[in-house]
Amino acid sequence: MASVELSQVYVPVANYCVQMMNSLNEFRKHNILCEVVIVVNGKQFFAHRNVLAASSPYFRAMFSSNMREHLENKPVILENITAEIMDELLNFIYTGSIKITPFNVKDFVSASNYLMMTNLKETCISFMKAMLNPANCLGIEATAFKFDCSALRSTASQYVYDNFVAVSQTDEFKLLSADRLAEYLSSDDIRVEREEQVFECLMQWINHDIETRRGFFKQLSQHVRFPLISPYYLADHVETEEIVLSSPECTSLLLEAKNYHMLPDRRHLIKSSRTKPRRSMGVISVIFAAGGIQGSTVMRDTFGFFPAANRWSPLAHMIIARCRHGLAVTGDMVYAVGGQSREGAAQSSLNSVERYDPRTNTWTMVAPMNMRRSLLNVAVLDGNMYAVGGCDESNFRLNSVERYNPSTNTWTFTAPMTTCRSSPCVLTCRVLYVIGGVSYVGMSLNTGEYLDPMTNTWRAIATMHYKRASASGAATNGKIYVIGGWDGSVHLNSGEVYDPDIDQWSLIEPASTARWDAGIAVESEKIYIVGGCDRNALCTLETECYNPDKDRWSKVASLPVATHGIKCCTIQLPHKFA
Repeated sequence: MASVELSQVYVPVANYCVQMMNSLNEFRKHNILCEVVIVVNGKQFFAHRNVLAASSPYFRAMFSSNMREHLENKPVILENITAEIMDELLNFIYTGSIKITPFNVKDFVSASNYLMMTNLKETCISFMKAMLNPANCLGIEATAFKFDCSALRSTASQYVYDNFVAVSQTDEFKLLSADRLAEYLSSDDIRVEREEQVFECLMQWINHDIETRRGFFKQLSQHVRFPLISPYYLADHVETEEIVLSSPECTSLLLEAKNYHMLPDRRHLIKSSRTKPRRSMGVISVIFAAGGIQGSTVMRDTFGFFPAANRWSPLAHMIIARCRHGLAVTGDMVYAVGGQSREGAAQSSLNSVERYDPRTNTWTMVAPMNMRRSLLNVAVLDGNMYAVGGCDESNFRLNSVERYNPSTNTWTFTAPMTTCRSSPCVLTCRVLYVIGGVSYVGMSLNTGEYLDPMTNTWRAIATMHYKRASASGAATNGKIYVIGGWDGSVHLNSGEVYDPDIDQWSLIEPASTARWDAGIAVESEKIYIVGGCDRNALCTLETECYNPDKDRWSKVASLPVATHGIKCCTIQLPHKFA
């Protein structure tokens, strides 16, 4: 008879573990086979040592062999936990089920953190993330910080930033410490539509306990970006506050704001975080590049370079193709002035001027100059724009200067330079400077001059170390930087910095490549050199960034297309065009 070989079969019993833990829980409730007594606020709880050790590293360490004898027949006394929470915790340990509410969740986080019950702590964190709202987010953030819940703290903090105005209306906000409030007010990341809302949030916090908090106003008002507040709001709401009028420090902040509004062409001289829009305000600082020559074609193209993202993006085309023109910002508008419509053709020199509005990403024509100018540069002083030197349609180099008034849309001649110059650096650093360029007889120049506003005459400054034509010049932090150019024999990668206070030039770290006929702009006190031609007269698309504080160059994202004869400036561009 054949033998029958039986196979082994493992058959799981449904709900066996659940039933067993439920039985143990009943044992616990009736003190059956319990070895541990836990005392919380004078109330006794019975439990099984192995169940506690399996559920909590805290109890596992307590009941390890080196402590077991010491704890034998002694109650376990727990601090920082209420009897009600302990009852719920024991029920969770034995059944895996717990009732979490907005009223007890912080107590459960505290207890689970104390007893090192990671699963329960993570469950509570998920619950608090889901219950975030303006009224409780600050409290949840504080709880997360207290119990080292980094992910929850990050989520709660981001919720506060994203809903700052709504949060500022809550009771929790009114109870913030001054230091924590300062962190929010100083941040670029709080989401507000208008800077006026930041001032209103500050005043709500101050007025909640004005006698106690008056002393914090000086410190906290430094973080309100008053230059970005409407001048009408400043007059009607800010200056009418008694605490503002009684604060000399706030008075100086309001003066800064008024200068910002009244002198738009000098805004770049106000080096302060208070003039930087917050990220949520919908604008971003951009290096704006316009026109130039690609191959042998003069272009209408414009591009924006976004330093934070290190990328270039196309923007609206100019109305007229132009190269070796002037480009400058006055108020919120960009002006493209003169230039050539065909490369190297003097007879194509332009007197036309067009204006770019960053708010709409559009160009419009404005009044033309009195004469045609190419190889010029422009700069803005006291709200007026100056078109300086260049060449006319007969290729004669000019010493004449024209001044444009945006308010009247008119050009007038002003005092001529002492020297005819084409391709000079033109910039403002308290006064109007013209540096380098090509002389009437075609020689590169190392001389410079400035327009004395008191006498309306031009005065010479110290000569540069090198002659420089078609160099790039910019001003930042009260100093003038001139970089690259052509000295009559070679193309240069060297640069120099001029200190107007001592009338002296000093050499700076050379750029990585020689550069002439390039664009230049300043953003966040760093100098960007864009495009141009290299030492071999080859057109380049490279962009370099110079940090004056470190005297160091670095490469950033290149132009989309190699371009020379391009001009640049810095603008505030709405995010929707980025």
